[in-house]
Amino acid sequence: MQYGYVYKLIPSSQQMTVMNRWLDMLLAQYNYLLRDRNDSYEQVKSPKMGNYCDLRTRGEACPLTCSVNKSTSVGYPWKKSQKNPRRSVYEVQSSTLPTLKKERPWYKEIHSTVLQQMLRQLDTAFSKFFKGEAGYPKPKRRSRYRSFKYSPG
Repeated sequence: MQYGYVYKLIPSSQQMTVMNRWLDMLLAQYNYLLRDRNDSYEQVKSPKMGNYCDLRTRGEACPLTCSVNKSTSVGYPWKKSQKNPRRSVYEVQSSTLPTLKKERPWYKEIHSTVLQQMLRQLDTAFSKFFKGEAGYPKPKRRSRYRSFKYSPG
């Protein structure tokens, strides 16, 4: 049997400032990744004209045969292993986190597990939607985004 514990923290004013800064950055990243998934989904549903590519050869292809836009930020969807060559959306978006920290150095102060847990939260929201347990995930507002998670240990 697994137990879950919830602790109420009483942070100092300095810690509160750091946590609020983290929450602002996590909220921005959550909404960005949600929009990225929405754009990718819309692209597959109704392809827009533009520079499209064949994922295997990375060459130009007709939009009628390939609906993946080269400018999408979802990332490279294939794995090196042959068992299951397709990467999940979580894996693709998780692989962009090191790049995020390089391009936006202020994200370096957030621990990597906190960013990964935020991404898992988004992935859980989508899996619940596809199972029919919840509605379609919506962008969060700051008043509704008040916590972040650390993994155990």
